[in-house]
Amino acid sequence: MMRKNFLAQAISLSFVACSPLAMAGPADTVYSPVVEQGETEFELRGGYRDFSGGPSEHAFVFDVGYGVTQWWRTELVLEYSSEGGNPGKLEAWEWENVFVLTEQGKYWADVGLFAEYEHGFAAGPDVLKIGPMLQKDIAGTVANLNLLFKHEVGIGASDATELDYTWQVKWLGKPALEWGVQGIGGLGELGHLGRDDSHSIGPALFGMQQLADGNKVSYNAAVLAGLNPAAPDVTVRFQVEYEMY
Repeated sequence: MMRKNFLAQAISLSFVACSPLAMAGPADTVYSPVVEQGETEFELRGGYRDFSGGPSEHAFVFDVGYGVTQWWRTELVLEYSSEGGNPGKLEAWEWENVFVLTEQGKYWADVGLFAEYEHGFAAGPDVLKIGPMLQKDIAGTVANLNLLFKHEVGIGASDATELDYTWQVKWLGKPALEWGVQGIGGLGELGHLGRDDSHSIGPALFGMQQLADGNKVSYNAAVLAGLNPAAPDVTVRFQVEYEMY
């Protein structure tokens, strides 16, 4: 009962509370509402994006996560980035959490909640991100959608709340190499959705290798093209995970 009450309150907050500032970053990913209890995960993500009217950006993210229960995974994250050819630096640490809200495969779609607290190393407000994750099996594919509401908190915080999204469709085949499509972008401030929107889409590759000791290595990569002037011209991203049981 306590778990149900907590999850109900959390997902309701995700639709009224949170989101600001910039579009989704080049190292952002698509989260899945699936958790394996007892799994320890080491992950490296990276990305590059190029703007015709602004400086290019690089970002790398390293995180360590653990499946605490069958419905909760928590992760600690470090983010490193650079802009316009300047030297890179550590930008922030983040505390990410994935909550599973439905039993996998029981309903029309699998549903989860993503929640993250981000603290930047430079002076300025922190950021709270929260929102639903959806996953659906459709005719030999797996489709995912994340909606993330973001809001600044602390001294100097903006009143704005913005909505970012990531999504992907993966065609199932041999686990070592599968292909699909990914999309990433933002819809702007709540109350003015579409005013400063940004959308990118492109092909993606996915893979998973089972190791002799039972652990796994998973990986994916994508090249995305901007669909409107506010989006980067090109975004290149990758993700590698080592999953230990």
